[in-house]
Amino acid sequence: MRNIWAVTRQTFIQCARTRIIVVFCLLLAICILGTGFKMTGDGTLKGRIQTFLSYSTSLTQLLLCLVTIFLTTSIITSDIRHKYIFTVASKPLARWQYVLGRWCGVVGLMGLLLIIALGSIYLLSQHLRKQPTRIEREAESGLTQPKKPDLDRLGVENEIFTARDTHLPEPPDIEKVLRKKIKQLIEERGKDNLIRDHINKTVPDKAQAEKMLSHPDTRQQAFDQIESALREQIIEDAHLVRPGKAIVLTFTGLKPASADESLLQIRYKLNPFKSGKTTLAGAWQVVNPDGPTDPPMSRSESAKTTSSFMIAPRFVSEEGRLTVFYFNLQPETIVKIQPRDVVVLQRVGGFESNFARAGLLILIRLMFLAAVSVLFGVFLSFPITSLAVMMIFTVGTISAFLHDATRLPRQGEPSAFEYFSHYLVKGIFIAVPTFSRTSASDLLVDGEYIAPKTLIREYLVTFQQPGTDSGRFWKTINLEIQTGMGLRTLLALAVGWLIFRRRELAGIS
Repeated sequence: MRNIWAVTRQTFIQCARTRIIVVFCLLLAICILGTGFKMTGDGTLKGRIQTFLSYSTSLTQLLLCLVTIFLTTSIITSDIRHKYIFTVASKPLARWQYVLGRWCGVVGLMGLLLIIALGSIYLLSQHLRKQPTRIEREAESGLTQPKKPDLDRLGVENEIFTARDTHLPEPPDIEKVLRKKIKQLIEERGKDNLIRDHINKTVPDKAQAEKMLSHPDTRQQAFDQIESALREQIIEDAHLVRPGKAIVLTFTGLKPASADESLLQIRYKLNPFKSGKTTLAGAWQVVNPDGPTDPPMSRSESAKTTSSFMIAPRFVSEEGRLTVFYFNLQPETIVKIQPRDVVVLQRVGGFESNFARAGLLILIRLMFLAAVSVLFGVFLSFPITSLAVMMIFTVGTISAFLHDATRLPRQGEPSAFEYFSHYLVKGIFIAVPTFSRTSASDLLVDGEYIAPKTLIREYLVTFQQPGTDSGRFWKTINLEIQTGMGLRTLLALAVGWLIFRRRELAGIS
């Protein structure tokens, strides 16, 4: 332990004296102060604070990631290039202690800089929080009478300086509709005709199709495919709201009104179905199954744009249920509402603790990048190591785009290239973490709660029920394993130590 501490301390001091740290601190100060005092957002106090939090935390994370890569890479490769490693190797110091000490020293310095940066961001955000809104400035100057409620101030307190849990609507119960539809098709056309038509449509060779019809297993498989296609169609229809009709969304698991008096937010996005409409007319009605009901609230929204409105907690029942109706008032236009496009956000914690957990999410990324830099630095030169780690960082940052771009099409037979690109990306992200899965900046800006489970997943591993986007394997075993950057960090350090242990630092002459 003493040897590791000695290497860690020496690494910390050595990195702190480098010029790159001075340059980084200057850039960081410029970014934080510049975004805090110069950017105004959309002109509201809420928009200004959200813009500041978004840019300041994103730039802090980016700069820290870059300085972590270059510091770790340079300190490892320079030891080998300038033969400093001979002095270290001749001491009673195991190579794993050298690797771990170097990594701990860089991570310790980055952690200190992260604390200073986030502390500055927090203090400046609290300063901006105390600034008056437009309505408050007009009221102080006597130009207008105070208006209540001040939506800008409510947005600052209830959407930014808070920690809110996200609730998705309950999935529609389609099994009864599915059974009724299948029964109706069988009565109208017959089960044998349904199976025959399905096989003839998928198998163009008539002789092969007739041969397949004679096997009971093939017939059952064809019927299962018919049922699966019908289920997808019913689910798709359940998300469509025709003109003059309404859709009912039920939310469960919320805290009842007696447990929390803070406002709730309903955030949604409307999509015109096979239409070029850019503005959609509709109405929302929030209902407490056991209590009050307000009249429908008419709204006109831009299509494919996220909108929101606040509601009082009295609409949540004692069982934690909330019912929301959406009425499509747009003539001749069908509106499509995906379940993930309508969420209810409810306060479950404070801003300070959520801000600290956001810092832990940033820290694990720095720990992973430092470990990967150590892994490549023990056997590659500085330019190649920097390039390799930068590529990993870039791929992890655009992981969401890569997953969406290589997703297999739901309709039609995928081509060989689509199969290759899809499984290539899946294989890459077995080793490379998906940085875009959990963004500390986005969560802070929207005031979304960073759950301890999220931190456990990023640092270790979590086990949970498979979701709708999970693969067939996870749905089969009814358990999904999610890993973040913690295990990959340990794996990178272990592989780096094994390579460094077997590396011959100098040839025998």
